[in-house]
Amino acid sequence: MNIITDILLNYYVLAFAIAWILSILFKTITAAVDKKKSLSIIDGLTNGGMPSSHSTVVSAITAAIFINQGATPLFFVSLVFALIVIGDACRLRLYIGHQGDALNTLLIKAKERPLNVVYGHTILQVVAGILLGVMVAGVVYIVV
Repeated sequence: MNIITDILLNYYVLAFAIAWILSILFKTITAAVDKKKSLSIIDGLTNGGMPSSHSTVVSAITAAIFINQGATPLFFVSLVFALIVIGDACRLRLYIGHQGDALNTLLIKAKERPLNVVYGHTILQVVAGILLGVMVAGVVYIVV
């Protein structure tokens, strides 16, 4: 039982979990406001949206490592990992969205059901995710 408590009260786990939960809640709220509909947690769990959950989580973990350990080799590994994930959230998923559009053109011509296409995040969504992740890591460090 002590192992479970140690894991759940671990600074890195808390920073990750709180950042992830907050990003889902913010995505749920912004989706409801943008679409002028009631709150649905499903909107917070879908790809895309404000803020980028991927950016939030990797930024929280990377910031937590830096805050707790400084500029260690682990921090730099985490930073590289975070930059790859953040880059993919913007660029790679944007390209996949364009490919989805092209596939939908072919599917419609073939009288097949089109795919649901989701594009990558905007720069604003990614920056919001990074800021949220860093802030969560800082607040959790102060509280813990």
